[in-house]
Amino acid sequence: MSQTQWMPIEQEQRVDVLGILSEATKHVWIGLHGYGQLVQFFSRHFRSLVTDERAFIFPQGPHKFYLDGVHGRVGASWMTKDERLTDIANQRIYLNAVFRWIENHAPEATIHCIGFSQGVATIMRCIGHERVRPTSLLAWAGSWPPDLDETNRAALHALTFKARFGTKDPYIDSEKRQEMIAYYQEKYNFEPAVGNYDGGHSFDPEKLALDIAALEK
Repeated sequence: MSQTQWMPIEQEQRVDVLGILSEATKHVWIGLHGYGQLVQFFSRHFRSLVTDERAFIFPQGPHKFYLDGVHGRVGASWMTKDERLTDIANQRIYLNAVFRWIENHAPEATIHCIGFSQGVATIMRCIGHERVRPTSLLAWAGSWPPDLDETNRAALHALTFKARFGTKDPYIDSEKRQEMIAYYQEKYNFEPAVGNYDGGHSFDPEKLALDIAALEK
């Protein structure tokens, strides 16, 4: 007879840092990348935004794979549909550890989150669990999960939320955006702040900088 067993084990996970974490750090942003990205490339979008008082932390999705066949460039993802509930539970453990690490190294800092693409649903399913309690969340070019639990919903209402979508995004068109907004209004009684940018499934550097500065106030 075949049986599946789940064993709790200790692992090392990659986290890249831009900037300095210290008692002088006022704001730390945790950035969650999209499907098929690696943090060393994803973090490039934020290099010009580092200041003496602002730093960025980039956890990397634990699933890595070749983007094309069995060789060449490698990407990472946060989860697939296979054993998704276990992956979500592990994400919460992982991000809780990231929050604790930041609190130890920058005890006076306010912690914010930005998710891009798949990273949006990842962080939204984790907020509120353990110490995963950012002050603000910038959801960029990503779908909002339809399965938030009670803890997620309470945390979502407690933080400052801003979403951005590209006018030419092939993954999230205007119809899908409106469906998500209506769903969150009806099911979660949540009125999201939503803005657009002229472009596809990518960052708009100018609006990214403006949103980060605004959410720090």
